[in-house]
Amino acid sequence: MDENKKYIGKKEKFSYGIAAVGSYMIANVIASYLQIFLTDILIVSPVFILVLMVAARFWDMANDPIMGIVIDKTNTPRGKMRPYIKVGAFLIFGVSLLIFLPISSAPSWLKMIFAAVMYLAFDTAYTVVDVPAMGLMSVATPNGKERASLLSFYVTIGSIGTVLPIGLMAVLGSFIPERWVYFAIAAITGVVIFTGYSLLYRNSKERFAMHSEKVKVKDMFKTAIKNKPMLLTLLTSMIAAPRYLIMLAAAYIATYVIAIPGMSSETVLLVLYLVVGGGMFAGILITPLIYKKIGYKRTSILFGIVGGVFLTATFLAGYTNYFVALPLMCIGGLALGAYNVLPYPMVGDSLDYLEWKTGSRMEGVCFSLNSFVTKFNNAIGAIMLSAGIIVFGFQQPEVSGVPLPQSEFTLNGLFAMVTLIPAVFFLLSIIPMAFNTFTGKNRARILAELSQRRAESKAFAAFVNEECGEIAAAADEADTEEESPAPDGAQQNTPANNHI
Repeated sequence: MDENKKYIGKKEKFSYGIAAVGSYMIANVIASYLQIFLTDILIVSPVFILVLMVAARFWDMANDPIMGIVIDKTNTPRGKMRPYIKVGAFLIFGVSLLIFLPISSAPSWLKMIFAAVMYLAFDTAYTVVDVPAMGLMSVATPNGKERASLLSFYVTIGSIGTVLPIGLMAVLGSFIPERWVYFAIAAITGVVIFTGYSLLYRNSKERFAMHSEKVKVKDMFKTAIKNKPMLLTLLTSMIAAPRYLIMLAAAYIATYVIAIPGMSSETVLLVLYLVVGGGMFAGILITPLIYKKIGYKRTSILFGIVGGVFLTATFLAGYTNYFVALPLMCIGGLALGAYNVLPYPMVGDSLDYLEWKTGSRMEGVCFSLNSFVTKFNNAIGAIMLSAGIIVFGFQQPEVSGVPLPQSEFTLNGLFAMVTLIPAVFFLLSIIPMAFNTFTGKNRARILAELSQRRAESKAFAAFVNEECGEIAAAADEADTEEESPAPDGAQQNTPANNHI
């Protein structure tokens, strides 16, 4: 295969970009605002929120693998993934319009039912559209370099969607009542994500797909065990899951912890996101450049150290010393960006290892596992935030949207959730990556063997087709001879002759 040949056009790549922006927007809106919406606007019990977050994880454990298996069993004229992207676009749009509906005057039992139904509905809709969208990139091109570039592009452009809701909050919060501002942001996000996935469905193509055998549920786990590079990549990401606390708890930090004179909580939140998001975006930009130089493994270890060291330093600086703490947090944000980027190309790269190991790529299952881990990480962050609010004695508002003062213990606890706790787990996440051997010369050897197998398989298929063609031609020739008329004067085997 010519590695310089490009398969993905500008329109298709643009569609991936818009879909990425919408996907990251809605994920960040839910991650950043849902809990504070539930505690401060709907005034739902933090204990109920914790139970909801835990219960939703069991549903996550089921729907992601199921979606991957459904994709692997799907074969339609429109492809394996694209039909679900079309359906998912409508589902996620509908949920986006409803999930932040501020029914604060409703009875407590109704608010809890509403919150549970809408959160589970969002989780389902996001799975339906996100798993096939991620899998689609693995079959968009047979060119491995172009595929890795597309994955990095998707994550890089998607990071814009992470920042947009914060800008919307700062702008819309100035003239929309607080209890309705979350609804407005979610509605705008719903339009973006619907547009993005609709364009992706229309303009994308599935160019490179291997027909795999039907997948049983147990085969998903067998795949994870056999695909060691993917397993280590996902384990690294899962151990560092508390990093999600940084963005999840930012609204609480801006509202209750960091007070900058002359700034509203919305403005402080914007500053926080610009600081952390700036570091994260820089990490997203430089990570592909670094792993092209030193490889995925060393890049992952490097940024694990960066996150651990600088976020610890942020905690030691203290939340009142924000002139020192914020720059340190910005540098720590580099690790957030790197850990956002690395799983996608690494899982995509691991498909070659899996094909070399088993003869099957199983894109749907592998990317459903990656999507599951992403949502698992969000869940761990959300659960830890809910638990932290309880453990550190957070005082809920008595009136919707009116914050109450917090104790010093609570303030330090909230600050630790966005600094010290993520730092410790960044350092721990280095351990599994140290065991990744799909690097350097070993990786080159495996890819060379795989390339040779593909060439031999292609040559064998061509030989079989040629032989089958010759056999078919010979059979046609024999049939023609049998059907040709007998020479003049020769007795023909007709019913009349048989009678004589």
